[in-house]
Amino acid sequence: MLMAVIPAKSLDRAKQRLAPAVPDAARRDLVRRMLVQGLQALAGAGIAARAVATRDPALADLARAQGAAAFDPGMEGDLNAAAAGIAAHARRQGATSLLLLAGDLPWLGADDVVALIDAAAHAPVVIAEAKDGGTNALLLTPPDAIPFAFATAAPSAARHAELARSLGLTPTIVRRIGLARDIDLPADLAALRAEHAAYRDLALVA
Repeated sequence: MLMAVIPAKSLDRAKQRLAPAVPDAARRDLVRRMLVQGLQALAGAGIAARAVATRDPALADLARAQGAAAFDPGMEGDLNAAAAGIAAHARRQGATSLLLLAGDLPWLGADDVVALIDAAAHAPVVIAEAKDGGTNALLLTPPDAIPFAFATAAPSAARHAELARSLGLTPTIVRRIGLARDIDLPADLAALRAEHAAYRDLALVA
């Protein structure tokens, strides 16, 4: 069974680096909208076991409204520790594979998720590389196939691939616009509003 999980920080803490460019209410709305888009992409790709790992009751309710489960990953500040907790949860739920997906991918579509699933048919470790070399998705078979090495100051996609090879596993790196273009910095917001029709109403700081 493949289980897909989107880790989501509490709304008050999510995407703080965007604060100079977007009002708090708009930032929280953006987080919710991108999370819904991610969940809908997972559903559109045919993944039945979908969940959001969050400590925020509002985001947990949003997940359930989208037909997904929600659970507390045990911590919020350390993504690697949270990811390890998510992998353990997936195994307890009977998952044989885990898709760990970033929640800030406004260009994501179901076809991007299908591309990851297709790649996993031939590789136990599938890595979606972000525009800055980070990792926006990991599809692992089993869910704890490799240690997690997310970091904001390092190209974690290459690091995850290195970890896989060190364990005798052959990784596949997937590069697609929908998986690469995340929202990290204020400059990303201007491009998002200019290029993505669904986000043109996003309120930016004047």
